[in-house]
Amino acid sequence: MKKFIFIIIFTTLLADSLVYAFNKGGRTALQFTKIGIGARQSGMGEACISIVRDVNSVFWNPANLSGIQLAEASFNYNRWFADMNYLSGAAAYRLKNVGVFALYFSNLDYQDLQEALVTSPTGSADTRTGATFGGGDMMVGLGVSRDFTDKLSIGINAKYLREDLFDYEVGIMAFDIGTYYKTGYKGIRIAMSAQNFSTGSVSFLGEEKSDRIDGYDIPLIFRVGASFDLIGGENGFFNMGENHYLQVGLDAINSNDYGERYHIGGEYWLGNMIALRSGYRFNYEEGNVALGIGLNFEVAGVKTFFDYAYVNYDYLDSPNRFTVTFSF
Repeated sequence: MKKFIFIIIFTTLLADSLVYAFNKGGRTALQFTKIGIGARQSGMGEACISIVRDVNSVFWNPANLSGIQLAEASFNYNRWFADMNYLSGAAAYRLKNVGVFALYFSNLDYQDLQEALVTSPTGSADTRTGATFGGGDMMVGLGVSRDFTDKLSIGINAKYLREDLFDYEVGIMAFDIGTYYKTGYKGIRIAMSAQNFSTGSVSFLGEEKSDRIDGYDIPLIFRVGASFDLIGGENGFFNMGENHYLQVGLDAINSNDYGERYHIGGEYWLGNMIALRSGYRFNYEEGNVALGIGLNFEVAGVKTFFDYAYVNYDYLDSPNRFTVTFSF
């Protein structure tokens, strides 16, 4: 088992270094795959892949689905820039002695966009025609996670990505893989995920008209994360009673269209009813500071979680994220 874990770590780090060596900044399509889904994850600055093990983990690290005891369902809403709406949802079920299976989707709606020409037939500086057109992004997928030991979980995703704008559209299959390992000491956990391994590239104008004959890659994202229980939890570093629980996480991210980025954040639970979250994202032009809150209550025997996250942007509209999760 130790050899198996070493192989996973070595392979991920090797792939990460190769991606960095052949960095292609600004040359990828389907950028919506980099938008964080889940108010809980976003509220802690996206330093989440070794902390959060709910149904929305399927969007970050599929191995973390193993934290689901029976079944969960979640719905997310994100008011994105320029009045765009980003909706997503996921549902997961644990099949005894097999693993946890999840179905998920996301949809980014561009809303109505004003059509404009390169030059106006009348010579006017305003080249808008008065017509509008639409567009959007979509993702649908299936994820599965399995506990291989009481400490190690591994998960994979298969998903279909699609983007359309005006009369142009592209679609591609992609895959994710993730690992989660619980050390058993001071609540220390280690996780890794690699997202968007694709079957090729995409070309919006076709091979003959495209400015790149070989098309455009999609964002290939590598995440490595570690977390620990600072207060309470599984033999945390400090103990303030069962009503206080604080987890702290650190994630490192690399992709084929940008350099390294780092996320740090935490989640504090008071009496397992109210959660306060905060985090910071390093090496981002926008969206560094994140804040979040969560409420946990029970309705008709169903555990219900309501989460909200605010991420501060200086020059763009600061997005607000809302998530409702049901646990059965």
